[in-house]
Amino acid sequence: MLFDTEFLLRYAGQRGRAQKVATEKFEARHLDAPLYTSRICWAEFAEGCVHEREVHAALTRFTLIEINEAVAWEASRLARLLKTAGRHIGDNDVWIAATALAYGLPLVSRNTRHFARVPGLTLAEY
Repeated sequence: MLFDTEFLLRYAGQRGRAQKVATEKFEARHLDAPLYTSRICWAEFAEGCVHEREVHAALTRFTLIEINEAVAWEASRLARLLKTAGRHIGDNDVWIAATALAYGLPLVSRNTRHFARVPGLTLAEY
């Protein structure tokens, strides 16, 4: 599963205790699932940190997926499709969705307003 930025912020406790508990419960229900996040989510999470070591410490359980040619191709196709249809979701969300699509991973997110627009993307809400 690929985890979006909002999940990471809640997981790290940056959105309050109740939100952290929700992410912990989700994680407990999926103990065998590998935990992934994208470089885009990493960067968005890092905006709220003073030192890079804080990012690494908070996200130590997540395997980072870098942007590569397959992700870039998916992003280009997705951006083109959504913009043409007048349903653009923002550049960072395009990259996040493209990462999930390129790797065949469900995206763990509460942002159904944006991500439900992405054809073929499997969403897992928490």
